[in-house]
Amino acid sequence: MVLDGDGPVGIIAGGQDLPFEVVDALKAAGHSYLLFGIVGEADERIENHPHQWIKWGEIGLLFRVIEQHHISRLLCIGSIGARPDFRSIRLDLGAMKALPAILRIMASGGDESLLQGVAGFFEQRGVQLCSVPDVAPGLVVGDDLSLGSKLAQANEADIGLAARAAGVIGALDAGQGVVVADGRILAMEGPEGTDQMLARVAQILSEKRARWNVGKQGVLLKRARPGQDLRFDMPTIGPRTIENAKKAGLAGIVCAQGEVLCANRQLSLEIARKSGLFLQARKLEDISL
Repeated sequence: MVLDGDGPVGIIAGGQDLPFEVVDALKAAGHSYLLFGIVGEADERIENHPHQWIKWGEIGLLFRVIEQHHISRLLCIGSIGARPDFRSIRLDLGAMKALPAILRIMASGGDESLLQGVAGFFEQRGVQLCSVPDVAPGLVVGDDLSLGSKLAQANEADIGLAARAAGVIGALDAGQGVVVADGRILAMEGPEGTDQMLARVAQILSEKRARWNVGKQGVLLKRARPGQDLRFDMPTIGPRTIENAKKAGLAGIVCAQGEVLCANRQLSLEIARKSGLFLQARKLEDISL
């Protein structure tokens, strides 16, 4: 773990378990922390930790607390159920003062440009944005994530097609995941996210709009967008992903090594094992395209 600077690490926390897994990694390494829980997104468990609740638009409050606690490093982690409707957000005084900069960021283009603008906004105010690999490298999938190798080998052609398709949509700043079964692209991830994409595949299966050998064919491949800033929106799988892949009739999941987070790893592996799904981390360059 490589962290520069003094003071606690600030964690802007969305939903689910990853913020707390990051907290565990920080505590194990002897680092202090403070959770900023996004109202309506973060889990109530943050009440058991040093924390500050913040609403969308409370930028002034965020920076006041950052200054009070001498926070110079900040991490954004956790799920966001829906992008905020900025038209309905009430900006606090600090946000109003920063409004010209915020508007420039919002007008900057696609997701990657937007996120780079956010990073610059914080860095200009003396706050270094960290990535999960900086803070909790154990959450990033490596070659130790390997379950069901024989079943994965039987799906190599689909894995290759999924890797090619994921590279294309990622280069277009459009998504981080693809589902392929029996040589056919069934779904490519868009703004809806992985769970909703898998729900679409499950519907395709139930309506018999495509056919494949359920449980023996079909793969979800997750990877970062080419050139993606891993300080934001790292692709993530977890128990729910695996359960939804099972409902979608897939044989397994492949993640790009070093680019994807696995939440609740032991539980994820246990669910995959009981469900008969393969779960693999691969170097993209080793996949036959």
